[in-house]
Amino acid sequence: MSSAAPAPTIRGRARDAAILEAARAVFLEHGFEAATLDLVIGRSGGSRATLYQRFGGKAGLFAAIIRDLRDKIVAPLGTAADGERSNPAEVLVGFGRRFMSILMTDESLALYRLVIGETRHFPELGRLVFEAGPAAAAERLSDYLRRATQQGRLAVADPDLAARQFLEMVKGDLHTRTLFGAGRRPSSREIDDCVRGAVATFLYGAATRRRARRRSAPRTGIRS
Repeated sequence: MSSAAPAPTIRGRARDAAILEAARAVFLEHGFEAATLDLVIGRSGGSRATLYQRFGGKAGLFAAIIRDLRDKIVAPLGTAADGERSNPAEVLVGFGRRFMSILMTDESLALYRLVIGETRHFPELGRLVFEAGPAAAAERLSDYLRRATQQGRLAVADPDLAARQFLEMVKGDLHTRTLFGAGRRPSSREIDDCVRGAVATFLYGAATRRRARRRSAPRTGIRS
């Protein structure tokens, strides 16, 4: 018999949202180690049993916060049903903008720093967060690239590799620079330029057209 929790009702989704909002505040105020489920319950209501049933404990609760951010990030990718109507360049620009707009918020940066600082002592946290966030976002993007290739709108030889590469291209050095506090914070114009540049390089490459035609697909991830 499966132990998975049943899909939440509208009331259940509202309860989950309240728990996640409270948990974000508790984690950011106290850090992962000092945060307790009692503090979360004290802010959101509910019970320890409900929290364990829905999220599976403290690490699962933190991963759920990351999943919530990820779901917002991947929304521009749409679904298989609307894929044929989408323009890949527009979809990737929209996805890149959403990705960076969420990744560069003060809250997301603080959560990222928290995970890096705590993973040494709580390696399971790092694994759960990676699977819920970066790995799952890359998987959704890979699905989109695969659909677009099957529909003849792109020619991506290795969607999984291309998705991971695209995510790193979109960030450029802006995310790392901001995390380290190295210089001023990038402007929205810089972020948009980075996104558009990543999409252009991803779709059209950096070589001349003649060289691009000779380039082998497995090395680039995109067939000319």
